[in-house]
Amino acid sequence: MTVFAKDPSSTLDYSFDWTNWLAPGEAILSGVWTVVPSDAGAPALAAETLAGAITAVNVAGGTVNSRYRLGCQITTDSGRTAERSTALRVMEV
Repeated sequence: MTVFAKDPSSTLDYSFDWTNWLAPGEAILSGVWTVVPSDAGAPALAAETLAGAITAVNVAGGTVNSRYRLGCQITTDSGRTAERSTALRVMEV
């Protein structure tokens, strides 16, 4: 799993490209983003977007010296689901 360093004062966009996973002609109906753990100091998620085969989210905040799992679960028009995740390490960068 890839680990991204994120400064707590930065607001960044993260995305997943599902193009190679989707079957020909299949479309994503929804993408739901989560952050774990979701305690009081966890990064805030906003501006979730879906553009074709790309899901994206805007991430702000987080507690210094903490590590979070940022994930996205999609559902397609064929009824298939999949999830991808990455790790965020919040630190002064």
